Amino acid sequence: MSGETLEERLARAEGRIEVLLEQQNPPPKSIWDRIFSLDTLRNLIYLVGFPAALLVAWQEFDKEILSAQAARDLERKNLALERLDQLQEINTEIYRLQSGGADDQAFAIIEGKRGQIARLTDSVYTAWNDQRDMFSRYDLNALAEALLVQKRTDEALEVANLVATEGLGPIDRIDQEILKARILFSEGPAQDLEAARLRLSEAMPIFDDINRWEERQQMDEKILYVRLANEKMLDSDCGMLMALAEALNEVHTANAEIGRDFGTPVGNTLAEVGYKCG
Repeated sequence: MSGETLEERLARAEGRIEVLLEQQNPPPKSIWDRIFSLDTLRNLIYLVGFPAALLVAWQEFDKEILSAQAARDLERKNLALERLDQLQEINTEIYRLQSGGADDQAFAIIEGKRGQIARLTDSVYTAWNDQRDMFSRYDLNALAEALLVQKRTDEALEVANLVATEGLGPIDRIDQEILKARILFSEGPAQDLEAARLRLSEAMPIFDDINRWEERQQMDEKILYVRLANEKMLDSDCGMLMALAEALNEVHTANAEIGRDFGTPVGNTLAEVGYKCG
C-alpha cells in the first residue's frame, strides 16, 4: 500500500467513486423495460379497455334512452296519423256535400265540428312541427288542406312547399301547383293573388309531359275550375269570369261527351257565374 504511487492511489479512489455513483444512480432502463413497466401496463390496459367500456355504455344508453325515445316518436306519429285520418274523413264528407250542391248541409257540418276540426288540426300540426320527417307526401298534403280550412294559410303553404316534386309524374306535379294556388288564393296571411295565378300558369307547360289526351283534359278542367271558383269568390271582373267560364264549359262538355266525370262541381260554379254576370 505504502509502495503505491500517488497516481495509482488516485486511480483506485476514482474507481471506488464510480462504483458508489453507479449504486446511487442505476443505469437507465432499456426500451423493453420502459414499455413493460407496471405503470405503462396499467395505462395500456386502461387505454385498450376504454373503447370497450364506452361501447357498453353507449349500448346501455341506446337501450334505455334512444330506444325509448324512438318508441315515443313512433307512438306520436301513429297518433298524428290517426287524427289526420279523422280530419280527412270530415273534409271528404264536406267536399262530397258541396260538390253535390248541398251547401247547407256542408255548412252545418263545418259549424257543428268547428271546434273538433280546430283541435285535430292543431294537434297534428304541432306533432309534425316537432318531428318533421314523420309524414309522406300525401300526409303533408292532407295537413296543408286541414290548415287551409282553418285559414292558417302561411302554415299551409309552408307544409305544401315541403313536398318534394322531383320524381313525381306530371299529374302529381300539377296537383301540387293547384294546391299551392288554392292556398295563395284563400283569405289568410299567405294570400297573394298574383302568385296564385302564376302557379296555375306555370302548371300549364307540364301538360306536355302527359301522354294521354283524357288525362290532359282532366287536368285542364281542374285548373280552370280552381281559377274560376277562386276568382268568383274574390268577386273579380265579370269579363275575366265569363272568359274563364266559357273555357271551363268547353272542356267540361268535351269530357262529359266521352263519359268523363271528375267530380268537380263545375255545374254549380258555372251557374253562379252566369247569374252574377249574365
